[in-house]
Amino acid sequence: MVKRGRSKGRYRQATRLLRILDYLRSRKFGASLEELAEEFRVTQRQVRRDLDAIDEAGYGTTIDLNADGRARVKVEGTSARAVPLTIGERYVLLAVRRVFDVLTDTPFAEDIRSIYSKIAASLTDDQRAELANFGERFLYIPDGGTKAYRGKEDILNELLTGVIRRVRVRYRYRPATGEVHSGFLEPYAMALYKHGLYVLGCAMPDGKERSERQTFVFAVERFEQAEFVRGDHFEVPADFRLQEFFHGAFGIFRGGEKQHVVVDFAKPARARVEARQWHRTQKLKALPDGGVRVSFDASNLTQVVGWVLEWGAHARAIEPPELVAAVTSELRAAAAQY
Repeated sequence: MVKRGRSKGRYRQATRLLRILDYLRSRKFGASLEELAEEFRVTQRQVRRDLDAIDEAGYGTTIDLNADGRARVKVEGTSARAVPLTIGERYVLLAVRRVFDVLTDTPFAEDIRSIYSKIAASLTDDQRAELANFGERFLYIPDGGTKAYRGKEDILNELLTGVIRRVRVRYRYRPATGEVHSGFLEPYAMALYKHGLYVLGCAMPDGKERSERQTFVFAVERFEQAEFVRGDHFEVPADFRLQEFFHGAFGIFRGGEKQHVVVDFAKPARARVEARQWHRTQKLKALPDGGVRVSFDASNLTQVVGWVLEWGAHARAIEPPELVAAVTSELRAAAAQY
């Protein structure tokens, strides 16, 4: 464990103070105590204490009363500029924000809310009201469920710091096998896959030489501990390409030799299959019965098996033999349950 001389509670309070200061700076006309309390999920009494702390740090704030008697807070010297947005741009802004709802309780969701709020603050009252009404005109529906990150906020912050600052992270990780391991991680990047966050990086497990380095994909929710090591920087290999590491809908699992995959889809599924890009090497071929054949190269069949099974009777695995055997085995095991 690398100690950095701060407690988790104080860290969260300091983060909130910085966010409040940033929030007020982006608003030419300030914000009400009620607005601040709602935005940062604290009481108005706590907001006042936070404002006192901001004042003590040398950032002057003023509290004025509106005509209706409500207190409004401003940071001295704030001169936020209006951001001109077309009606289409406002709608897209809301759409992008809704997509990140799948990452609730993560720094990503908080930052997207902050960006959205800053831009909205630069609009007129009528434009803000119009933007709020767009909430009934766009909805993002995640399929397959979403992952829960409540309680992982500190871990995610440490991993993000490692990615952004290029510093190693001391970690403890429990994979699906249940065998916990720890060591140092060089986090190259993060990926959002099927509404879940993954860290891609080079791991150096405890008990092994640093020369024994392997690049892995880690599921964020499986980290039990993560803390970046201040000053312990690393360099990302010059030949590393994130897009080349993942391969469409089947990119999280890796390992093994590249195999040619062929799957035939029945006519009722053709339109749905052709409407999506499943793999960057995919090729589509029309079948005489009105169906479609999909072929591509994959180095791991784990997620391909699940993909074929999702289509039920509309899909039939043709190649390779390992895929056919795996799908057949799963179908027989499922049928045995009934």
